[in-house]
Amino acid sequence: CPAGAPTDASCPQDSYLLQYYSALNQYLAVGVPTYFVTTGGYNFSSENGTNAICSSSGCDANSLT
Repeated sequence: CPAGAPTDASCPQDSYLLQYYSALNQYLAVGVPTYFVTTGGYNFSSENGTNAICSSSGCDANSLT
């Protein structure tokens, strides 16, 4: 299934991802997952690097997620 495509039209009927997407829609109501790709050299272990991509309390206001 291509990322971002409507799952009912783009996934084969026997794809394991259909159950995954169904569970996301039913229990999380957030839709299909979104993935971010970073370029080489990004430092995930530094405090600034972590704050730039986090989505919990205490993260930078302009973090990625």
